[in-house]
Amino acid sequence: MRINIPSSQEAEDIKKRLQYNFDNFMSKGGLSVFLALMSLFFAAFVVMTAMRYLIEVLFPNQDPENTSGLYWDVFVQLIGLRDTGDTANLATKLIGVLTIFIGLVLFSSLVAFITQEFEARIQMLKKGKSLVVETNHTLILGFNDRITDLLKELVEGNESELDAAVVILSPQDKEEMDDFIRNNIEALKTTRVITRNGSVTNLHDLEKVGVKVAKSVLILNDAKPTDSEEFKELSDARVVKAVLAVIAASEEEKLPPILVELHLEKYRHLAENIIPGAVITINEADILARILVQTSRCLGLAGVYLNLVGFEDNEFYFYLSESGWNNLTFGQLPFHFSHGIPLGVRSSDDKITIKPTTSYKLADDDEVIILAEDDSAIKFHPTPVVQPKQLGYTGCKKLLERQPEKHMLIGWNNKAPIALNEYGKYLLEGSEVRLAINNLTDEVRLEFDKIAKAYPHIKMVASEVKLDSLEELATLKPYEFNSISILSGREASTEEIDAKTLTTLLQVRQIFRDYTARTGTPVTTELVAEIIDSEATELAIKAGVKDFLLTNQLVSKIIAQVSQEPDVISIYRELFSEEGCEVYMKPLWVYFPPEKIGQLTFADCVLAAQNRDEVCLGVKKNSILTPSASNFGIELLPGLDKVLTLSPNDALITIAEDDT
Repeated sequence: MRINIPSSQEAEDIKKRLQYNFDNFMSKGGLSVFLALMSLFFAAFVVMTAMRYLIEVLFPNQDPENTSGLYWDVFVQLIGLRDTGDTANLATKLIGVLTIFIGLVLFSSLVAFITQEFEARIQMLKKGKSLVVETNHTLILGFNDRITDLLKELVEGNESELDAAVVILSPQDKEEMDDFIRNNIEALKTTRVITRNGSVTNLHDLEKVGVKVAKSVLILNDAKPTDSEEFKELSDARVVKAVLAVIAASEEEKLPPILVELHLEKYRHLAENIIPGAVITINEADILARILVQTSRCLGLAGVYLNLVGFEDNEFYFYLSESGWNNLTFGQLPFHFSHGIPLGVRSSDDKITIKPTTSYKLADDDEVIILAEDDSAIKFHPTPVVQPKQLGYTGCKKLLERQPEKHMLIGWNNKAPIALNEYGKYLLEGSEVRLAINNLTDEVRLEFDKIAKAYPHIKMVASEVKLDSLEELATLKPYEFNSISILSGREASTEEIDAKTLTTLLQVRQIFRDYTARTGTPVTTELVAEIIDSEATELAIKAGVKDFLLTNQLVSKIIAQVSQEPDVISIYRELFSEEGCEVYMKPLWVYFPPEKIGQLTFADCVLAAQNRDEVCLGVKKNSILTPSASNFGIELLPGLDKVLTLSPNDALITIAEDDT
């Protein structure tokens, strides 16, 4: 018989193949390494048991052990728990020492492996790479300056839940995110915030954070309002890519609501049409510019908006009565709620109507849009909880006479064109809008002239002024305007932007004081300042701003609320639009004869507003102008039976179609 002996080359090839297979097996890590160590341990046990058995046969001890005892001796020597013993002969002791040495090497390797795996697991947790096992959670993709206000709002909104979760996926380091949240949010209350590191466009990372079972998905934009148009376009493109990734990672029929912030119109249109109705887009500049115009025309309105948006004060809820609406009309409905004011209806076909007619009869499957402090306080009573007195004007409405207005914008950013267009829609013929800007470039002049031509009934004037010069600002005679709105600039940092805004604000206030000291005439011009950092608002208040914008905070409140109830965006869009119903403050003498004003219940005010086809949300006492404790005298949603001591110059806060 001929035996084929492998050549040296063949032997080398076999060795390489075995080495390759071994390397592949060990590279899998974890279980593979553990199995290899356990296999070596078992092999050592077999070999050392055989050697010990052979020694016992060749050199028997005085007290020979049975087979089971021999197995046990070898095992405990391998794991280092027993020595060779005093009665064993020299051969047995040598084999025992060798067994203990092999056991120490293998057991130490096993312990080292377990320690390494444990440390790797801890490191993976620190890096935010582990799986998230949550359902019905709010998923935030990205991490930017808005995250603090967003989380604060979500914490407030989740306060009525026993256990709520917010999951954040971002390329940022997990430990940095956790440290930032700990340093900026005092208490998370009933909300757990889970952070994970990863790509917001990676399908595996999205599945890891439970995108399929999320309540809603918020995609944050890396670009700030003050960034360049090029960077905004790049950031918008990344957001749209993240939208596509969320849709791909989810089952289309179970797609959670996706809320995104996009700066450019073309990307908003693109995102909304990927799957119609699935993606809600937010345009910060558009929202704030519209609010700027409304608040500049009505003192105290910013305080109302800050109360309406978000979860901290009053919220919009969709409420369905389990017992039906008992054939009530919308006009009768407010007096059947002890807490909250109905302001609209969502019908069974998801159509939302703000301020339907008082004669509208509610269907049993209609959901009422109600403004209330908390959903737990909302309760429908089959019988009226209060009977209002008909004290207001009935029949022919007493109208406010509108007058031409003068408004000034100081500064230029992406909100300025939107604000100018809104002024053009609101103001009467003969009104004036002036733009004061540091550097009136050809680009700004071209855009301004285009808007001015679209509204020929309004005088629109642009002038170049050194905004850091008190003398040049004084030449504009700011005390002659109904309002002055100071827009944020485009400096390097938020702190620098707000510092410039507050400096301009203080200069305008100085001009007002000088004018009053010179003429003895008090200045009634309203000031609106765009403040980027919400923490700077206290400085603005002390500087004399009666209305101000909290850019990040206000939009963050809206985003947080829409993430929990997507249809709320339809309410905001109507309230912030000139075409729909808006929030107004109108003096009491429009609603009541002078002799009836004095001791009124809030229910009387609600009924008087209904006589003018309006929805009353609260009252404003114009004698109170300090914001700190009384919110400029604004009181929203007092109890229907609460008696209010009011004067003819005080106002009702209502939702109406116009300001007449």
